[in-house]
Amino acid sequence: MRRRAARLSSDTAPDTLPRAFFARPTAEVARDLIGCKLLVDAHAADSVVARIVECEAYLGLDDPASHAYRGPTRRAAIMFGPPGHLYVYMSRGIHHCANLVTEAEGVAGAVLLRAAVVEEGVGVATQRRGAGVPPEALLRGPGNLTRGLGLTLHDNGIDVCHSASRLQIGPGAVSNDVSIGPRVGISVATDRLLRFALRASPAVSAPPPWAKKKGPD
Repeated sequence: MRRRAARLSSDTAPDTLPRAFFARPTAEVARDLIGCKLLVDAHAADSVVARIVECEAYLGLDDPASHAYRGPTRRAAIMFGPPGHLYVYMSRGIHHCANLVTEAEGVAGAVLLRAAVVEEGVGVATQRRGAGVPPEALLRGPGNLTRGLGLTLHDNGIDVCHSASRLQIGPGAVSNDVSIGPRVGISVATDRLLRFALRASPAVSAPPPWAKKKGPD
């Protein structure tokens, strides 16, 4: 796996989130990322802009579901590094998952990007996902999100706060319509309310956190 060098710089592009945004408690960052924009390959022919509608917080050493739970292993070391970097890993050998590193340097934390809505570059995302995928499903689910945005292991470690990075995060309008629920796709710490999603968005992966659980018959 090739990791791009992590560069710390004050050279943040205009209208993108600064490092201080990510250097906060992970759950707060996850909540505030709802509505923010993913800016991929800006000004290129295959650029894509998408708005985040779902993400999950993973709390490092205090979270059995986090890759950092056992400390700074070779894979999880990036989560203990400077905030505002991208952590990409391969899940089950099938698809990539993209995370944004949070907290102060030395404190592990990351936010998993679970779903987004394409606002610019629908044709590019469709070509990557395949014809016949409806617009609301192009970036639904962490594997589909990375595929539609063209993010791979080669992007692991890039600094999203640097103006030269191919992925940057733009601010979004503050929304009070965010639903909070347990994380999905994990087998431990399943009761923690660390999943955040824009309520009623058709792009949110199933089951949405606002869905009522069926009781016993």
